[in-house]
Amino acid sequence: MPAAEAPWLVPPANSKPHALVRVFCFAFAGGSALQFREWDAAVSAEVQILGIQLPGHDYRRKEPLPTRVHDLMATMGPGLAPYLDRPFALLGQSLGALLAFELARWLRRNGLPDARHLFVASRPAPHLPHGYEPVHELPEQRLFDVLRLYGGTSEEVLREPELMRFFLPVIRADLEMNRCSPYVDEPPLDVAITAFGGHADPVCKPFELAAWREQTTKAFDLIMMEGGHFVVHSRSRDTLRHVVSKCLGDHASGTR
Repeated sequence: MPAAEAPWLVPPANSKPHALVRVFCFAFAGGSALQFREWDAAVSAEVQILGIQLPGHDYRRKEPLPTRVHDLMATMGPGLAPYLDRPFALLGQSLGALLAFELARWLRRNGLPDARHLFVASRPAPHLPHGYEPVHELPEQRLFDVLRLYGGTSEEVLREPELMRFFLPVIRADLEMNRCSPYVDEPPLDVAITAFGGHADPVCKPFELAAWREQTTKAFDLIMMEGGHFVVHSRSRDTLRHVVSKCLGDHASGTR
């Protein structure tokens, strides 16, 4: 898989040419796909974890920032299609969960292979009425307060003007995409879903995660862990244990 030809994919530290399953991962709003390099290094050669880098983020910062999921899928779907040549799963946290879900539906609509598994974290099921406020429109200091509530941005970053000059347009665009991409009803996916959540998450409640069950005709599992909105990162070892177990189990059984 030549990384130079795949701007959507963060080049992995290890090529893992004999991986049985690929896991395409989507970060939270304002997050970087580079973080998933550490995840890939932490799992066996049977599983390759690849971060999906959105336009306008990190090494793609010169590209326009997307603000609508539908528009993003129209370019991302074809861009990722050549890399679906072996079994794969999709994983996303918060906004990333929405993107992973919508990519699974885009693949189905376009007659491409189904994911073996969909992992979603810290985001209510997409069909639920959401209570997201237009936080992307907030003045700078009030937006900082929201980011502190979520807990994913360090105080050092929030207090560094030079860093925030680059970060704010990205987080605003991501938060706009999270709120302003309306849900369109479609049949449930024929893809098993695992939902992760944190007991102390101030944004997403267990019943909102449990509602993901309605989005699949296959197996569903809800895994709650001690932590907040970013629990899959604070408890990355436990998260990866579940991901690897389910991916390799699905591969061995041929489950789709």
